[in-house]
Amino acid sequence: MKSQTSRLPTCEIITIGSELLLGQIEDTNTVYLAHEMARLGIAVRFRTSVGDRLNEMRQVIRGAMDRCAMVIITGGLGPTLDDLTREAVSKVAGVDLEYRQDLMDEIAAMFRQYGYDMPENNRRQAYVPAGSYAISNPVGTAPAFITEIAQKPVICLPGVPRELKYLMTHAVIPWIRKRFHLADHLVSYHVLKVVGLGESAVDRVIRDLIRPGKNPEVGLLASQGEIKIRIAAVAEGEKGAAALIDPVVAEIRSRLGSKVFGQGDDTLEGVILSLLHQRRWTLSVLETFTGGVIGERLSNGPHSSWLVQSCMIADPDRLREYVGRETVVPEPKAALASARRMREKAGADVGLAVVGAFQENQGAHLTVTGCAAASGEGIHKTFAWEMGGDRLSLRIRGAVIGLNTLRLALLKR
Repeated sequence: MKSQTSRLPTCEIITIGSELLLGQIEDTNTVYLAHEMARLGIAVRFRTSVGDRLNEMRQVIRGAMDRCAMVIITGGLGPTLDDLTREAVSKVAGVDLEYRQDLMDEIAAMFRQYGYDMPENNRRQAYVPAGSYAISNPVGTAPAFITEIAQKPVICLPGVPRELKYLMTHAVIPWIRKRFHLADHLVSYHVLKVVGLGESAVDRVIRDLIRPGKNPEVGLLASQGEIKIRIAAVAEGEKGAAALIDPVVAEIRSRLGSKVFGQGDDTLEGVILSLLHQRRWTLSVLETFTGGVIGERLSNGPHSSWLVQSCMIADPDRLREYVGRETVVPEPKAALASARRMREKAGADVGLAVVGAFQENQGAHLTVTGCAAASGEGIHKTFAWEMGGDRLSLRIRGAVIGLNTLRLALLKR
């Protein structure tokens, strides 16, 4: 028996426009389309951009049809001579363009609605490849269309993001569901968030679970200081999806333990503030080289009222004055003393200190020697590190290390 994923179609997204290749505009359409296809359970295998040259457009479309079961094209449906998507698709399909009076009437009505006279060249937008399914565009002047070539749909959409999203929601997605019998399929995702391990380390721990093309499918996404583990399953109904996903989630959690700090939309600061809220504990924070990143993240999180003081001091002399001479050196004993002093000065239940010093190397490369410490009743946790990079990334990574040190201290307590 074939798996459900083997019965689902594959897709290639083609964006058309020389302005994309010149870097003059940012391609947000592909990101949106890839996300919507993933929600349907359709795997986007390729993403291609091509300029406004008819022969190159034809080559790209033919190649996409050889590779995938469905092609989505955005752009090139305007009224000017360099809008050639209609011509390119008709050439690949081996049919002529046909004039559609109903589309012309809709385009003319759009101009009248806004009080403009329609330019003659907008008549080009009323042509589609013969035999195509035309899709009215009530939010613009470029109708969309779907042309079946060798039993594979080529879906052509305007490049204006607002128009594209409207047509996808109201016409194209329902059409795709019906065309590929996806009405009963549910694509479910579960995201686990990991801190304290790099991408390669996470990969070593769960490598045997990462099997591309399987159902469920496990993948990794790395960002500064955080790794996301995405478990995706295609099933018929929520119970079927849960039956596939839940055992994998349980296995990953058992292997990574406290390295998993949350799931879904959880944030590191949100988890910490929730732990403080559950215990009715207040927090004070001192940070140096991280430039106030920790305080900002905690201030914007849920239950932020449990943060009673956040202090960012970069100047060594002010640091001595504020928390004592012994705390200037970024080493565990001194950092713990800083955390304890901050807690006492603010009258908080828990103190966190993240201290460190930048050292300049050749070029723009910096090294930071840092130490994080959490102090409270029954809480004495420190972590020291040294790493290199640019100033911003070192601040962000240092803030993550400091927050995670606090999280682990709260969990242990």
